[in-house]
Amino acid sequence: MTLNTDVLHYVYLVMKLPFVTFGLVLANLGAFALELAGGGMPVCEHFGLVPAHFEATTLLTSLFLHDPDHLAHLVGNVVVLAVAGSVVEGRIGSQRLLTVYLAAGVLGGLLHAVVDPSSPSPLVGASGAIFGILAVLGAFRPRLIGFVAGFALLNIYYAFTGTGGAVSFGTHLGGLAAGALFAVLSASNEKRGIQC
Repeated sequence: MTLNTDVLHYVYLVMKLPFVTFGLVLANLGAFALELAGGGMPVCEHFGLVPAHFEATTLLTSLFLHDPDHLAHLVGNVVVLAVAGSVVEGRIGSQRLLTVYLAAGVLGGLLHAVVDPSSPSPLVGASGAIFGILAVLGAFRPRLIGFVAGFALLNIYYAFTGTGGAVSFGTHLGGLAAGALFAVLSASNEKRGIQC
């Protein structure tokens, strides 16, 4: 008895779906809905990363919240996450994508707290995690390095000129550094035949 090639093709496609990417997109959208249901800014103040009142748990909770007054913040993040995350997850796998997302988000949050330790404002958003994914994308898709480098240079410009508004360049650059480190370690291990 042989399996129909159409069935095998379907099974292959289902196995290749970027489940973690779409799970993260849904988690961000769901958290935003809960955030709005809870009053918006009070939820951000409670679960966002506030460097002046640092709590380690908010390094994770802040990754799924977004500015309740600016829908573009959420939309921009989930669109970039859906596109870049799908490509990266297809290359490195679901578990490693989740690792990059969380590690880049946490490192981004830590760098934000180091750069602005007395800030009483809550940091919210997935930008640090997404910058980590963009760094991996640039490493594995060299034609996109210019795009990723442009984002990094813009954040460095914001850092030195103070013109970034409420954008946390520390979060973006910390996430980018985590993603770049992952890409370098991954490439090095691939050359040695080790999968990390």
